[in-house]
Amino acid sequence: MTNAAVSAGTATALPALILLGLDDGGKAHASWFDEAETDQAVKAAGMMGMAALRASTDELRDLAGKLPQGRVFASGKAFVPFVKATMFDKIATHLPSSYKWPARAAKPAAERPKPGKKASATGAQESGPKRPEPSRPTDWAKIEVGSLVLATEGAYQGWFEAQVVRISPDGVYSLRWRDWLDVPVFTRKLIHIALLHPEHTD
Repeated sequence: MTNAAVSAGTATALPALILLGLDDGGKAHASWFDEAETDQAVKAAGMMGMAALRASTDELRDLAGKLPQGRVFASGKAFVPFVKATMFDKIATHLPSSYKWPARAAKPAAERPKPGKKASATGAQESGPKRPEPSRPTDWAKIEVGSLVLATEGAYQGWFEAQVVRISPDGVYSLRWRDWLDVPVFTRKLIHIALLHPEHTD
């Protein structure tokens, strides 16, 4: 086997595209995608109201390397985690000055039902039961179905809020990301789950 073949077999994905944007709450999101996913990621950016920026310079590639890696789902949307506002701002400065953010593929805020309300068949809003706040256990032994914990996709990917939806008898926890409902339920063992600080607030 040649050295070239060995290199090709051990090559790792490199940042080729950055997706960035703000969610409805004004929180910054950004992640990078490799060359094989650029076309899908660009389409996802349009669906999600995000910007797609080619990592075409050393500075952008360096910034991309400090971001979590994203991925595109079968729904066409993408996994673009939270990032610090300072990092978001550094990347956003590389967008053209004439750049216009894509329109979000969602209803205007004025058309969305208010929290604690649900729309009736006639379109009027009715009072509905308020969804209970998930518990935030301060000890691993207190984690139960419905608890809000932290999980990660892997090294350098960051830790994000996830809710426990099932606990199997053999100690496997089924989780769902709190902020990415399009992502399928995933599993973690207890040693791969972290707890939120008692004083943490969103």
